[in-house]
Parts: sequence; C-alpha cells; structure tokens
Amino acid sequence: MSSVFEKMMNDFSRQDGEVMLETCMSFQPGETRKVPLRYRLIALGFVRQMSLEEVNEKLTGAGCEKLYARNFLEAGLIYAFSRKLSYEKWRELQKSCSDLAVLCDTEKTWFAGQNISCSELKEYVEQNSTEEDQGLYTRKLTRYLEADIRRLSDDASQFRAFLTDNIHCFSGVREKARYYFCKYLNYYLADKTERYLKALESGEGKEQALSELLVLKGISGLKRKNVTVKEAQEILNDAALSCGNLYDAFNYYYFEYVSSDWMEVLLDYYGGNILELPREQKKRLVLSLKAYYPRWKNLSDDEILRMKWEQMQEKEEKLDRIYALDGSNRGYQKNRSGEKSVRNYIKGAVDIDRTTLVCYLIFFGSGLKVEKDQKITIRRLNEILGECGFPLLREQDEFDHFVMEYMEQENPVDYLMETVTQYAFANRNFFLYHMYQESVNNEAQFEKILK
Repeated sequence: MSSVFEKMMNDFSRQDGEVMLETCMSFQPGETRKVPLRYRLIALGFVRQMSLEEVNEKLTGAGCEKLYARNFLEAGLIYAFSRKLSYEKWRELQKSCSDLAVLCDTEKTWFAGQNISCSELKEYVEQNSTEEDQGLYTRKLTRYLEADIRRLSDDASQFRAFLTDNIHCFSGVREKARYYFCKYLNYYLADKTERYLKALESGEGKEQALSELLVLKGISGLKRKNVTVKEAQEILNDAALSCGNLYDAFNYYYFEYVSSDWMEVLLDYYGGNILELPREQKKRLVLSLKAYYPRWKNLSDDEILRMKWEQMQEKEEKLDRIYALDGSNRGYQKNRSGEKSVRNYIKGAVDIDRTTLVCYLIFFGSGLKVEKDQKITIRRLNEILGECGFPLLREQDEFDHFVMEYMEQENPVDYLMETVTQYAFANRNFFLYHMYQESVNNEAQFEKILK
C-alpha cells in the first residue's frame, strides 16, 4: 500500500516526466527506485507494450492518477499507448512537437492579478462549466480531448496538428482538480454571502454571519451600522479572497488538532509532560527522536527527552507571541505557508494532490445548500475523483477508509480526534499533517531525489 507521502510524490512536476521516464528506461535499479511510482508504472507500460487501458488500470490500481489528456507530455503518452508505440517512437514524437510546448503557457489568463477576486473566481467556474437545470456541471473537455487523440490517424503529423489546434486546452497542472477546488470554493463563498445578506435583511444573526465572511478582504464597509443590502451586495461583489483566512477556516474546520505531529499529540494526551509518559512510550519516543534528529544519537535518553521538551516549550512561546500580535500581521505571521498553498491551487501554480482535494471538498461542502447531486457525499466524491483521473475511494486504503467513515459519522469531530490519537500511539503522523507543509518547488525536489 502506498504511503500518503508516496501519493503526494506521484504527482511531481509533469514537465519533468520525460526525465523521470528516461531514468526508468535506463534500467539502473538504484536510480529507478528514486523515481515516483507513477512514472515507474508508465515506464513498465512501454516495456510490456501495454495498451492505454492496461496502463491506466495499472496506475489507478496502485493509487495513481490516469494519464491526463490536457497535459502536453501525457497527451503524447495517450497517443503512444493507444497505438502501442515503443518508447523510442514516443521519444521521437515528443521531439517533433517540443517546439509547441512553450506555447502552452501563453493562454494563462485567469487570476493574473495579485488579488483573487470573488467575481473572477465565479467567472472561471462558469466559463469551465455547462449550465443544466440551474446547476453548474463540468465540461467534459479532458474526456473529449482523449477521445480525439485516440481517433487520430497513425501519421505523427496529425498529432502535431491536433496539438496546435488545441494548444489553449493544455495546462501544467491537473486542471480538472483545480476546477473542482474552485467550483466548491465558489459555492462556499456564495453560501457565506447569502447567509450574511439574509441576516442583514432580517436583522438577526448579523454578527455571526459577518464573522464567517472573514475569508474575504476589502469588506470593512460592512461594519457600518446603517449599511443597506444593496450597498452590502456591491461591497461583496468587489471583495477579494483572503487566502490566509480561508486556510485558517479550513484548519479550524478540522479543529487544528490534525496540524500536530504524532509526538505532540502523544505528549498532549499525557498532559504535555514527558516525564509522565509510560516507560514503553518513552523508549519509542527516544528511538523516533534519534531518527528525526541524528545529531542527538549520542545523547542519553534523559538528555534527548529534555531537548525535545525544551524545543516544544520554545515553539509554544513563539506561537504565543504570534497569536498576541494585533492587526493584519497576525494572519500573515501565523499562516504564510497555508496562504501560499491556497493561492497556488487557485492560480494553477501547483497541482492539487488527491488527499488535499478530498479534504478541501469535504470542508467546502459541509452544510452547503446546493442541488442534491452536487452535495459532497461519498457518491459525489467518487464522481469527482473519477472526472479528475484519480482512483475512486477504496475501503482497503487507509486514508479512503478514514474519509468514508468520517462522512458517515454523526459526530465527525470526535471520530477525527480519536483517529489522530490512535495514529499518535502508533508513532505515526495523521494524513492531514502533510497538508500543513509549505508548498515546494517540484523541480528542486526532483533534483534532490536524483542526487
């Protein structure tokens, strides 16, 4: 079973896919093992002369995404596997079309400004949707492109012509995942806005509704005592998204508990006092700390525990100082990595991995008043995952099992806390912990992997 980290690694920079495949096809076991599983399976497809269906089945069976027709590199892979071309023939095809790759970024017109406005977010979703029965439904562009690629003749010049005609459709990230992130974020913001306007009109619950609008910035005019519904609508129409506060809201939805690593959860369970830990837990903690901090390996057990205790105290004091700050810097200081990740997801600067997408969809979709078939349920999640080319939820997968159980709970918060604590006792970080790491440059990470 793939770890969460492995799943996140599977989606590493598709512009480096050609390098990764070349590494795999060099048949040097030591180097190949460093390549994410997804690309090893694609390389295996070439070695075994698999069909497109067989390659995609291998990928999804291992928890990886299917080949993606809106990615310049993977469009060529779809063409190759649907015709069972050799690896060498695929390389020739890619080389013949390489000059077109630079054109893929010329059509990036969405969210070009510094701020992400609510109106532009709504327009992005609408432009990438079809409207049926008063609901927004995704365009099947990826599916259409794949079908068109498969229908092309075996003449490579026809593939190049196809790329040229459809160059505006290609994206450096998995665009469908970005679309669903933005779509349900748009629903989420519309819901908060509607609640506030209704509260303003009725005069009841206005303060609570306003507090939920802190995910927007530029709305200070709503604090005026005599603001009218019409004025409020105009203010909200011009508002921009606060990526930092949105991340805070996401964090709060999961009650911040999951942002701790297993060591902190375990210590918190015993009142934060390392000396209160049972002997067996102390021994496990010391072994893990030696692995986390190799420079501590020659210290005694007591010294290591004291060092960790002092480190945690220092961290708590730092957080106390941050939370004590007044004004706008408070959110900035506390939450830059989370703010950056949200901004990058919306702008299409980084891919949204499967784990992150599922967790944000659950957050955005909680309590939404939308059409029944648009509500975030297990069925709807599977529908979205399938559209994005991700594997559907599987009972045997640890993360998927948690999601399926979480969504069926009467009190999901208690279930979440109980599960996190279980992971802590097993000396493991919980799934969502990985989402609290700052987004990284994929190319730089890949270079490190190969060293």
